[in-house]
Amino acid sequence: MMIFTKQKTYHILAFLLLSSFLYQSCASPPTAAIRRVEFREPGKKAEGPGPSRWHWDESKKAFVYGPKVKPVNEKEMPAKEKEGDKEKIPPVVKEVTPPQPAGKTYIRMQVEALSRKDYIKARFPEKKVYFPEELKPLEKKPEYHVGPDDVLHVLVWNQPDLTMDVVVRKDGSISMPLLGNIKVEGLAIPELEDVLKKGFTPFVEKPHIIVNPKEINSQRIFLVGRIRKPDISIGPVRLGYLLRGGNTLLEMLSDVEFYPDADLAASYVTREDLIIPVDLKALVKDGDLTQNVLLEPGDKVVIPGPMKEITILGEVRTPDKYKVNLDTTLTDALSIAKGVNKDSADLYMAYVARNRQILPINLKRLLDIGDMSQNMIMEDGDIIYIPNINEKKFYVLGEVAKPGVVYYSDPVDLVEALARAGGFLTTARRSQVVVVRGDIRSPQIYEINLLSMMEGRSMERFAMQKGDIVYIPRTAIADWNVFLSQILPTLQAVDIIDVIRSRH
Repeated sequence: MMIFTKQKTYHILAFLLLSSFLYQSCASPPTAAIRRVEFREPGKKAEGPGPSRWHWDESKKAFVYGPKVKPVNEKEMPAKEKEGDKEKIPPVVKEVTPPQPAGKTYIRMQVEALSRKDYIKARFPEKKVYFPEELKPLEKKPEYHVGPDDVLHVLVWNQPDLTMDVVVRKDGSISMPLLGNIKVEGLAIPELEDVLKKGFTPFVEKPHIIVNPKEINSQRIFLVGRIRKPDISIGPVRLGYLLRGGNTLLEMLSDVEFYPDADLAASYVTREDLIIPVDLKALVKDGDLTQNVLLEPGDKVVIPGPMKEITILGEVRTPDKYKVNLDTTLTDALSIAKGVNKDSADLYMAYVARNRQILPINLKRLLDIGDMSQNMIMEDGDIIYIPNINEKKFYVLGEVAKPGVVYYSDPVDLVEALARAGGFLTTARRSQVVVVRGDIRSPQIYEINLLSMMEGRSMERFAMQKGDIVYIPRTAIADWNVFLSQILPTLQAVDIIDVIRSRH
């Protein structure tokens, strides 16, 4: 039996550790685990990487990476028209700038600029929509015809017993002495006078009949929505409002008051199956008489309240959820929230989210430069988020246990960042972790072999910075352009928006 002394034991352990270190060093030399992703111009060799560019591709309606393809001018094309040379001639791409619609534009998803008419028509799908200027003008004022609930004064000359007020019943008839029930609905006043004259001729010598409408209750329009009648009104209170005088919209509105939250610009008239949008804000406040529609019996004027709800978060003076009107813009929304905290707002990283996607809106250009092309119309459910320039946080998405926002104060490296996100899922590809850094319009992209770091084959460390986005894929990323064009615009919205909303 061999007996080791304590000194010999230390010597043996040291020899084993040194041997193990030398073996690992020889077997797996340190490798670079961090690589900056570059994008090469089409056709260039690997030694000549082209610059990474993040730009809006109008044809794809999306942000894409890579160089912008300059349209080929027809005048600059080679003079080769033979059939055999056509494959050598670059395709002709004409750069077309669509005409901008007049007046206020409404920006929707994919930065689609719509005219006010197209935007309003989209509110009423599968409906006939005519604007006031598209209505066929009436050549003359419509003639009055008797209808149910009308009160008529019938005067029979020199016959006081036959002179009286009569009410047109729901069935369109009236009752007269000597004549009984007479169907009068739909008759004009001269026609009704002739009917009564013929009826009274057997009883009265040369009857002289005069009919005057006393209350035209059949010709009503209905005002609904964010309106109220004044506290003092004259006459009986009835459903709807009687058509009097010129029968115009402005005359009907003279008897009512609007609630403060009434969305006058979003008002409309329904006439059977027809929708007539009317901008009451332009009519009442600006005196735009093109909106002064001539009303017809049965019309319903709808004055809605705020129809959209948006959420404003981050560096504004009063972050909250707000009800807004149809034509509320991004600057209007920020004004509702009492403005932006300029000293602490990070406008470069601010964004608008719609339907869980980030819209390509640049708040820096809008607020600091006054670029009104960024002043989009808000939609229901939109989220405006303006982060704090001093707030330290990054995002971890993809194949981790707890994707979302990670807040920190002390320096954090990538390994600790993933630990705070609950660690990897079994489906995670640890050898190709992606970090997106900087402004989402011109980011820096890093590909990191975290598996190499964790196994000790690389001594590099990747320190996190404020605003970094860490993405752990499930499968290998072969085409970076495809990956970024598909993933980057929605990275922040997929798992972050709900977390941000819950913090405010």
